[in-house]
Amino acid sequence: MEFDEGFRSERTWRRTNTAISPVAMSQRAYLWAFVIAAFTSWSLKGMAMSVRWDPGVSKPVRDTFASVERSMGFGGGGVQTHPHGYRPMPGLHAGWIAGRRNDLSDNQWKSFRDNLPLLAIAAVATSALARAMRRAVKDAKDAGRVLVPFHVVYGAVFAFFLHGFGAIWPIGLAVAHYFVCRATAGVPTVGLLAVWASAIVMLAKVQFGADKWTFAALGSMSPLLSPLAGMDKCIFRGFMPRWWIHYNLVTLRMISFGCDLHWRRCGRESAGDEKSAKAPPDYWSLVSKPSDKVRYSLGEYLAYVTYPPLYIAGPTAAFNAFASQLRAPLTGGALERKAVVRYAAVKFAAVLLILEVWTHTIYANAMCKSRVWLWGERVGLGSYGPFEVGVLSLMVLNFMWLKFTAIWRFFRLWALASGVEAPENMLRCINNNATILGFWKGWHASYNRWLVRYIYVPLGGAKYRLLNVWVVFGFVGAWHDKIAWHLIHWAWIFALFLAPEIAAHAIGAKFYGTPEKRRSRTYVLGRAICGGAMIHVLVAGNMVGYVVGLDGLSQLGKLYMDDLGSAMKFFGITMAMMSAAAHLGFEQRAREDAAKAKAKIGAAEAEGAGTVGAGRRKGAKGGRGTAGDEAPAGDSDAGDGGR
Repeated sequence: MEFDEGFRSERTWRRTNTAISPVAMSQRAYLWAFVIAAFTSWSLKGMAMSVRWDPGVSKPVRDTFASVERSMGFGGGGVQTHPHGYRPMPGLHAGWIAGRRNDLSDNQWKSFRDNLPLLAIAAVATSALARAMRRAVKDAKDAGRVLVPFHVVYGAVFAFFLHGFGAIWPIGLAVAHYFVCRATAGVPTVGLLAVWASAIVMLAKVQFGADKWTFAALGSMSPLLSPLAGMDKCIFRGFMPRWWIHYNLVTLRMISFGCDLHWRRCGRESAGDEKSAKAPPDYWSLVSKPSDKVRYSLGEYLAYVTYPPLYIAGPTAAFNAFASQLRAPLTGGALERKAVVRYAAVKFAAVLLILEVWTHTIYANAMCKSRVWLWGERVGLGSYGPFEVGVLSLMVLNFMWLKFTAIWRFFRLWALASGVEAPENMLRCINNNATILGFWKGWHASYNRWLVRYIYVPLGGAKYRLLNVWVVFGFVGAWHDKIAWHLIHWAWIFALFLAPEIAAHAIGAKFYGTPEKRRSRTYVLGRAICGGAMIHVLVAGNMVGYVVGLDGLSQLGKLYMDDLGSAMKFFGITMAMMSAAAHLGFEQRAREDAAKAKAKIGAAEAEGAGTVGAGRRKGAKGGRGTAGDEAPAGDSDAGDGGR
């Protein structure tokens, strides 16, 4: 009875507090209109600044953009005084949309885009083959007997295709780490330390010297290795001979395998039993409860480390989940044919098209990389004050989101088409984030889960949160590249500002702990302002890490100080816009949480109704079930014959 009353009161509370009054709907509409208008005007500002550098745009069109720019009230005015109306901007290339130039100043995006046709052909061909292999072992008790050897060969051929004989280096290092894990995993204290230490030492060696490694030097170390000495002269070096560029992702897989093996041997994580499971497994359930058929063998390990769809850029998959899908392939959900086609069209192709239009119309990344604010006005191509630089910063962050979304979704699509479920990386639009923690849960989400599972939780989790975040962000900064100060500074910025964010959250939970208090105007306004401030931190931090570095940020700071009035005006406008966006984002998350709670309550009620129905049926038979009756969830008497 108490159980039923509790659910009724919860359901009533949800119904009461999710209803939206006409006034609230009107306020929300005004906020949406303001945010959309502000972002649209800033996008137009970015386009107006970009046409100054594009010879494919006629002077009348360029002058029209300048007039629109001035009418917005932005600084700079877009005055065109250069005698030729154009000066080459580094990173701009011939495009295919309306005669416009294409911003390919980002080397990672340019490399992916140039190789996309070849990657697409490889994805289509290998996905068809992988699906055929899965169909062939559909009814096998252990599909891994076929799929594991197939994926070992598949990964080795792909690695050779990418790196030529240079593939021996990453595979050799991975094999060496495998034997370290097999020898030490499961040993208290020593096991995890050996897994991590060996992987980090190998990563450091690769980052600081792999470009100078030769097979001749390796062959001279031992007579057993002497046959390798002549491989430096091999003609075929692969399509991506710099194998060390991708080795940091290999390191994540090595650590994942070692930790999963260690925890399995220690009994912290047990294998899942497919026969007794109440629901079909999915990717996330397999991470902590892998298939009982997983053997942590060398074959599974090599198939995982070199798996082609995830080898170049991710997403980051856990060993347990990947190996389980080789032994007992998943079906349904995201792996269904219709779901894969829909993902290809809506999630990947649409984002790719938007990104192409973006790089043909907004050259923010090229302008920031060349630090145009230092010399743009000097060559007669408009001034670059606080407004211009602020708009460029926001546009760069949007470009980065589109770039990584397109790249990660392509490789996830390849995995899904091959029959392997991999986690999604970009869970939210970049402009729908107002906290550092929320941002990192939705940006490179699979890597965030990896960090939580293999670093954050083993170090004590939330108990030592303020200390652990420095370790986590420090690892992320160093992992991306050998000690690159722009990434170290990027990590420090986020770790530093995470402390006040956590403190603000704690204050809100203490003084506004009830739903009624959280609806107060003080709480709503304070939360929105804090969210707007954190959006500025996200923009500045990512500019430091991926575009201009800390010295570039200091240049931007000097530019703001030189025109303090415009800087304050710009900051006021952006705080209003970003605080409004943060408020709308917080509201959306509240509705999502309410929907999840409603679904959970509905599932529990349905389960409770099933329990009552089963009890009545048993009562009709004499009030006692048999030992073979399936016990409902939460039935503590199941072991007594369903009593």
